[in-house]
Amino acid sequence: MKTAIFGGSFNPVHYGHLLIAREVVGIGYQRILFIPAANPPHKILARGADDADRISMLKLALQDFPRAELWEGEIYRAGLSHSIDTVRELRENGILDSRAGIIIGDDLASDFSSWKEVPKLMDEVDIILARRDMKREVEFGYPCLRLPNAPVPHSSSEIRWRIENGMSIDGLVPFPVAEYIGRNKLYGFA
Repeated sequence: MKTAIFGGSFNPVHYGHLLIAREVVGIGYQRILFIPAANPPHKILARGADDADRISMLKLALQDFPRAELWEGEIYRAGLSHSIDTVRELRENGILDSRAGIIIGDDLASDFSSWKEVPKLMDEVDIILARRDMKREVEFGYPCLRLPNAPVPHSSSEIRWRIENGMSIDGLVPFPVAEYIGRNKLYGFA
């Protein structure tokens, strides 16, 4: 099955993530594997939601997206959440049976060369570069498929900021996710 891996903190998952995933389905991928990172090497996870909360929000967001699946392997694996390690584990467990794509936002493009074992990762997957930058096309020095998506104007950090400051997140996250955030008083929800 033609699979694209979509890793991230998903803290919280929002419509931008879902729109990118739907665009990837539109270019021929049959399954989008959402993988919440436990210990990302290039950023510190923001406070406000624990691993169980992030998994619960993803399950709620993906319930009406039949091409999406959730894989929690990085949450339970010790150490840093490196993409190459995840790809290897997915192959060893028979979850990937063909060459996969890996979705990354162009906001990560400048640091991509510092990722673990980039040449081996490039041998294993096709890079799908999604637009996050609204002002320009970002330089990326590796072969990739540039997703023709509209730039994603919102981010998880902006959504957390809005919640902390008592602002609405209507239209930014799926309704069940917004309800979960409110019910569990995540991100300083009052």
